[in-house]
Amino acid sequence: MSDCPNCGAPRSGRYCEIDGHDFETPGRVGAPTFEMPAAPRHTWLRPMIPPPRPGRGRPGPLTAVINADRDYHTSVIALEGPDSAALVFPPYCPERRVRLSGGEVRIGRRGGSEIDLGVLPEDPGVSHLHAVLLGQPDGTWVLVDPGSTNGTTLNGGSEPIPVNVPVPVGAGDRIHVGAWTTITLAPPGGPS
Repeated sequence: MSDCPNCGAPRSGRYCEIDGHDFETPGRVGAPTFEMPAAPRHTWLRPMIPPPRPGRGRPGPLTAVINADRDYHTSVIALEGPDSAALVFPPYCPERRVRLSGGEVRIGRRGGSEIDLGVLPEDPGVSHLHAVLLGQPDGTWVLVDPGSTNGTTLNGGSEPIPVNVPVPVGAGDRIHVGAWTTITLAPPGGPS
């Protein structure tokens, strides 16, 4: 298998995980096997971001509670993407918790992600680097999608957050990525 001619990333399938290059149709950037509809990226059109939740953005430590979310999976299947019929909800996926610390917490598959969604059952809709949580000097957190293939949504919203635009998040917010993963932000030791 050859590396991507655009970015040099190793080939792991038909499409490059980094920039979407289509290895089978040179010169074309194609759709991934699983794709949510693209949001308009015009600067004058901003996707609707769900309204703030009470207490959101207050400084303090947070824990990411990672779950396979059947309701989110059902909404992904309802979009009827190219391979949605093949997206089977995992029969067993234990809850995991990751304490947010430092200035950056990466969400992705493999390769150094603190929230690694490449462990079994691997969520096929998650990019290698899907999203990043960035700690702010005042103790709050923002979420950034650096250009994931399938987008990142918040709090049950249907529109992906804008690419490379920091979105404030806090306790109680739900981050939806991939085909079934929901990451709920909670105070350490608090309910999910």
